[in-house]
Amino acid sequence: MITNIIEVQKLSRRFGSTQAVNQLYLQVPPGCIYGFLGPNGAGKTTTIRMLLGLIHPDEGQIHLFGRPFIHGDLEILARIGTLVEAPVLYPHLTGRENLELIRRMTDGESKDILRVLAIVGMEKDAGRLVREYSMGMRQRLGLAAAMFGQPELLILDEPTNGLDPAGIHEIRDLICRLPNEGITVFLSSHLLNEVEQMATRIGILQSGSLIFQGSPGELRSRFQDHVSVTTDRLGETLTFLQNSGWQAAHLSNHHLTVPVNGLSDAALINTQLVQAGHQVYQLGLEHPSLEDIFLSLTGK
Repeated sequence: MITNIIEVQKLSRRFGSTQAVNQLYLQVPPGCIYGFLGPNGAGKTTTIRMLLGLIHPDEGQIHLFGRPFIHGDLEILARIGTLVEAPVLYPHLTGRENLELIRRMTDGESKDILRVLAIVGMEKDAGRLVREYSMGMRQRLGLAAAMFGQPELLILDEPTNGLDPAGIHEIRDLICRLPNEGITVFLSSHLLNEVEQMATRIGILQSGSLIFQGSPGELRSRFQDHVSVTTDRLGETLTFLQNSGWQAAHLSNHHLTVPVNGLSDAALINTQLVQAGHQVYQLGLEHPSLEDIFLSLTGK
């Protein structure tokens, strides 16, 4: 049994004086949606190009499907589908005709067209010209093309880039269904809130180095929840809280923020304030979002 679909050790790549990727380690287990996050220029696309054999690493090892990946290994590449940003499609042809061209080039079977159209939910629109498609529909057709040959791994570089909210929702829902088709998904993105709703495992890249790898829950566990409090006299409330054992309480954007360990702490703060005569207008427990954590880790 394969432990990891993708396993990378000490992967590095330099362009001139720029260290694009530096001693990178990755583990992507089967059946997961792996969100590969990082600010622009962090090395995400360079990593993907090395995973696909488009460029050579300066050092390090890549294992795909439990075996070493050597440049030009067609047997491994045949098990991978990929979509890098916007798909290249013929606008004067229908969706089905575009897929038919790909089928002929890949020596696939006609039933594959029906299969991938069903996965992306485009059976009814396959007869329309691509020029009539929305951006979301074009991206779904690109994903259909990437799934020819029943790939076990799908590598996506910024799959929701340039889409409107409706298109993002379409692609997000589609990606979330792919593990049910036996497909492991590795996707890079800077749209942090979108990744938070899809990924079962996350890697955060900064300046070519991995600074976190694990589940979203593991990432959030490193950062405390906090209570947001608004009262009739914030200054006095802040002093009271700090003198009552909540030393980390601070003023932030016309409310008080107090790091806590769950609902019991939130209830205790509310009780203390009311008993001390502070009029509480609003009090709520807030969990740090993936975006908050990402910004804290990367400073960007």
